[in-house]
Amino acid sequence: MAIKKQEERKVEKVESLHQNIIEELFKSEKNFHDQIIKETSEIRLQISETRKDIQSAVTPKFIEMSSQVKDLVELSIEIWRLENRINKINSNLEENQKEGINNSIQKIKRYLDKNDIELIDHTNHKFNEGRNLDILAVEKDSNLPEAIVKETKEPTVMYKGQVVRKGKVVVITPEEEKELGNVK
Repeated sequence: MAIKKQEERKVEKVESLHQNIIEELFKSEKNFHDQIIKETSEIRLQISETRKDIQSAVTPKFIEMSSQVKDLVELSIEIWRLENRINKINSNLEENQKEGINNSIQKIKRYLDKNDIELIDHTNHKFNEGRNLDILAVEKDSNLPEAIVKETKEPTVMYKGQVVRKGKVVVITPEEEKELGNVK
């Protein structure tokens, strides 16, 4: 009977140890779970902050412009369009007409330049997805080694070195290139 009591005490000790081990494991698992949740939350916060930093770095810093500067921006785009239209019919004009029109356009461009307005025509330039452009269409061409801007529908307008109006372009890409993300 004493042996039976000793056996029962040993079983109780083992069960008690077993129960303590289970409780410790449960506490450890809970602590581990809590730690994972905490670290996951911290990582999500870091990702969110990094996204904001990237967005801030990539997004153009639009500056405050007076209504006169906004009008000059609109005027600069129209001058660009006019110059492109004139260049298309240039061969039909007499030499003195070409020279007169060119001089007038150059004077207006100098005026815009003095007012810190710059136009960027992207036609035939290598296309880079990092550029701040609105893509109006994407065409495929298997003969191209890399994506290029086929046509600029509206130039990028810079004021004091910062983008104030995104360019609008048509891009032509090699057949195998993936789809572009920001097609309008």
